[in-house]
Amino acid sequence: MLTTKVKSFLKKCSSCLWQKQCINSESLTQAVVIPVLSFLICCIPLLLNEAPAYANENFHEVVSVKFENSNMQVFSELSNSFFHEDTISPLSNPLFLLSDGMLACQEAYGLFPCSNSLPGNLFLILAYGFLLLTAAKLISKGSEQLLEVMNPGLIGGLLLPVLGALPDAALICTSGIGGTVEEAQQEVLVGIGVLAGSTTLILSGAWAGSLVAGRCDLSGPGNTAKDLTLTRGYDLFHTGITTDEQTRWGALIMIFSVAPYICAQLPLLDQHPEEGPESALAGCILALSGMVLYCSYQVASPWLQKKKIEEARLQLLRTSALQSISSFSSNLILSSSASPHEWSELPADRILREIFTYFDRNEDGKIQQDELRGLILGLNIDSGSFEDEEQVEKWLNEFDLNTDGMLSEAEFLVGIRNWANRVTKQRRAFKFQQIRDSIALNDPKFWGSKLEEAREALKLLELELEQDEEVSSSAEGENSYIDASKLYKESAIYLVLGALLAALFSDPLIDSIQGFSNASRIPPFFVAFVVVPFASNASELFSSIIFAMKKRKRNISLTYSQIYGSVTMNNTLCLGIFLAIVYARGLTWDFSSEVTVVLLNILSVGLIGVSRTTFPLWYAAPVISLYFISLGGVALLDNLLGWH
Repeated sequence: MLTTKVKSFLKKCSSCLWQKQCINSESLTQAVVIPVLSFLICCIPLLLNEAPAYANENFHEVVSVKFENSNMQVFSELSNSFFHEDTISPLSNPLFLLSDGMLACQEAYGLFPCSNSLPGNLFLILAYGFLLLTAAKLISKGSEQLLEVMNPGLIGGLLLPVLGALPDAALICTSGIGGTVEEAQQEVLVGIGVLAGSTTLILSGAWAGSLVAGRCDLSGPGNTAKDLTLTRGYDLFHTGITTDEQTRWGALIMIFSVAPYICAQLPLLDQHPEEGPESALAGCILALSGMVLYCSYQVASPWLQKKKIEEARLQLLRTSALQSISSFSSNLILSSSASPHEWSELPADRILREIFTYFDRNEDGKIQQDELRGLILGLNIDSGSFEDEEQVEKWLNEFDLNTDGMLSEAEFLVGIRNWANRVTKQRRAFKFQQIRDSIALNDPKFWGSKLEEAREALKLLELELEQDEEVSSSAEGENSYIDASKLYKESAIYLVLGALLAALFSDPLIDSIQGFSNASRIPPFFVAFVVVPFASNASELFSSIIFAMKKRKRNISLTYSQIYGSVTMNNTLCLGIFLAIVYARGLTWDFSSEVTVVLLNILSVGLIGVSRTTFPLWYAAPVISLYFISLGGVALLDNLLGWH
């Protein structure tokens, strides 16, 4: 029956492929490998003499044997047509299956194979893990195609983070739903292992690997990475990477996303474990709320970037005005009968009044809009890329308090003071004397340095925007001939198939991990921590490293933003699901050691990411060591300190 189903599925897939109604020919391998591998998985227990329940369709008699001493039920399947009574395989005999005190394994959904042996479970972990890897690749492929035809802010900010976390979320969800409370409590060790392992692998492997792959020569006054230049090999101190300022925000958000962990851990910290369910619920709400806020931030990110550029242009206008006023006051000194010493004794307000009077041509105590244009032109103020009328509008918006379309002397004085405070990032209560003296002492050099800072900040922001637009226009040029409806269909197929695979094979993988743990006496946490993340995050891990190999600042920044974003989704979506299961099933939150290593990784790498934008190559060594420190840390805390 199973072979017939597989053949039928293969026939449908091949028909769909050749007619090009579903997916293109490049996906032929993916479509064929999945059912073939499923078939091999079904056959392997037979090769290992496990004799699963579906080995023969003529099995029809089920005998239940109850052992009074062990209080266990054993199920034996006998066949009159396949086995003779005197030639039953010992390994299919329930007495042999119970020789180790274990029950025969049960197939997931009554279809997928299982095993009681160590090599059998190891093979099944690898096989199901490969299928999970295939699911992750399909989801990634579908997401990339959607990115070509939909709003990048919507896809990159909302769908990509959620879909990227889907394989891990499916495993975590599966780990605690089925079975009794006692069984669920044991299986959630796999869920927390997947969560901790994925976070650790991304932060250590992807972060350090991208640093090694994307390294360039460090040079210049700021010792920053020079794009596409690598002449120093693996020099630990003179090669490295440089990210943009926006990436630092991603690291900061990742640090704040650990709040649900701390919330769930509070009952254990204050020795009130009975409050665990309430804390789990609060942590779940906090995590899912954080996910919504994070996705909203990501969706609004392009708009926020434009607002930042607008603010940078306005800051350049303010700084240029202050520098010009300072220079203009020097000219007033030369044309005045007062000595420079007398001018230096004058307060800033007196100098500003002199400037106001100078440009108030009709002497009505107001600067009209045409006089304001004369002031802007006379002071030779850098426009900050604003048109003439835009400059006038910006001045009026920030100076004209009574909105009469003119500037009074009082409005002019207050406006200049506010601009000085903004440019120097100082409030009136802090060192306002220095700001006033800088104008009064005619210090164009001070404001000139501020002007250069403003120009550099605007230049960097505009460069990032240009690179984004170049990438978008390039993608549009490459895909201008592609049918959007076809891309939508292909993306839907990839996403649905990937989601189905992730959901379908999560439960068998959890069972295989549990079986391997029982057979090897290795705690399931460590199996899930090491094996599963490589399957669910392998595509993301390698794509990050490959993208970093382009050795451009923009690519590096996107790579590290993706790394921080993936961990943030683990801390919000995946952890929120896990805490919901803990609360709904009434499970015990007893994962102090696991939470400790997760916080160690996130805070260590997060603080590194927030503290600087340039990372020499030697940073890769301590970051990659976090993976092994985490493994050893859990073993130490659990076994020696008894944290469980």
